[in-house]
Amino acid sequence: MEKMQVMPSTLYDQIHYSNFPYAQTHPDRLATVALLHGIEPPDPFQCRVLEIGCGAGANLLAMAAATPRLRALGVDLAAEPIARGQTAAAAIGFENVAFLHADVRELTSGRLGEFEYVVAHGVYGWMPPDASDALLATIAASLAPQGIAYVSYNAQPGGYFRRLLRDAGLWWAGELADPLERAAKAQALYRFLAERRATSSDPYGALLERELPPLADGPLYRLVHDDLGEFWEPVWFAQFAAHAAEHGLGYVGEADLFDLRSAALPEGTEAEARRLAGGDRIAYETLSDLLTARHFRQSVLCRAGTAADATPAPERTARLHWSVRPDAEVPTDGLLAEAFGRLDRERPRVVAFDELRAGLGADDRALAAALLDGVRRECLIPPAGPLRAATEPGLRPVASPLARWQAAQGTDLTSLAYTTVRMQEPAARRLVTLLDGTRDLAAIRAALRETTGVELSAADLERNLAELARLFLLEPA
Repeated sequence: MEKMQVMPSTLYDQIHYSNFPYAQTHPDRLATVALLHGIEPPDPFQCRVLEIGCGAGANLLAMAAATPRLRALGVDLAAEPIARGQTAAAAIGFENVAFLHADVRELTSGRLGEFEYVVAHGVYGWMPPDASDALLATIAASLAPQGIAYVSYNAQPGGYFRRLLRDAGLWWAGELADPLERAAKAQALYRFLAERRATSSDPYGALLERELPPLADGPLYRLVHDDLGEFWEPVWFAQFAAHAAEHGLGYVGEADLFDLRSAALPEGTEAEARRLAGGDRIAYETLSDLLTARHFRQSVLCRAGTAADATPAPERTARLHWSVRPDAEVPTDGLLAEAFGRLDRERPRVVAFDELRAGLGADDRALAAALLDGVRRECLIPPAGPLRAATEPGLRPVASPLARWQAAQGTDLTSLAYTTVRMQEPAARRLVTLLDGTRDLAAIRAALRETTGVELSAADLERNLAELARLFLLEPA
């Protein structure tokens, strides 16, 4: 019998990291990015997904809930989070997601098989250089010929500013050995600087005003694992692109679609930067980071040799479906405001481009430009296909099994649109747990009254259920 390799415990085993879904990593979003850049992606609703550095698995569980025909595998070096992911998947009853305890440096042969989508969020640059190299090698070995990959990483030149504060925090924490104590002492320094020095009245104060909030106000685990961790290496985009190319991977675009362009740049800057780059896309992207002091990239990759358009093509918005982002800031003027209003009235139903255009009586190109602007402003969601969410509660409403399980655990629920819904009210969470399709509306009211003492009228229940549907928390019957 082959002897099992026992891997050492990691800091992630000892101090839990956040466990949230990341909508920008879902195959639906990656397919949207590919489509906008002129690439035909694999079917995002029926595919195999590999996530490297999956932690406790909330991201893959969100994918599994929203996309039942998707099959996903999560891999992580930390055993304890993997065990939590396995426990959650079993408790919810998901059979289309699995978790594996493994070191990425042992996966470069492609032994896990072939995947249409490969995701690595918050891993590259946060581990030893040989492991970051193994990450790209594993993606290259595991990606299907027409597959799409996602890698996020700290970027320059914003990394220089954050390094200033990282170095200051490490200095202030001194020789403290306990990671949480070290983070707490560093955070005390960050709060002092935020209170006493951050200001918009001078350049240094403005820099601190921009950089300090996530460090001064964020959770300690974030400082432990991210900003004060042993491995923390921001890279210029040109460096990352060259490293990806060494492994036969080419650049498609960015998954954070709201950054399609920067409204902060003076008019004409983008065109001049492209002229200066002389048609070199990698040079242009690096220049854009320099112009905006970018901190973080979420790069979408494909096999080298696949031709990707340098800029998102507005006409390809016609291939997408559209909805509004819950709790988004409402645009107030122009065609975008009209589109937002119509889509909000339709929520949670997503609307195909042609239907939206016909309803608004809008010109194709004008609507396409407005929709891309809405994505940039983070007020619109552009799924590649219809979302699997109920448009109305029905007589025996069903919340997604993931949301029901999460409602019994805490305040953060994952919607079928891959967003996080924070539900502070215990009775509201209890209501979600009751929506398993076995109860009619009268039985739901009775069970809620019996278990929480909250008496909802029939009309109040209908309003609550309608709002849960608008938050993309209910499944179709």
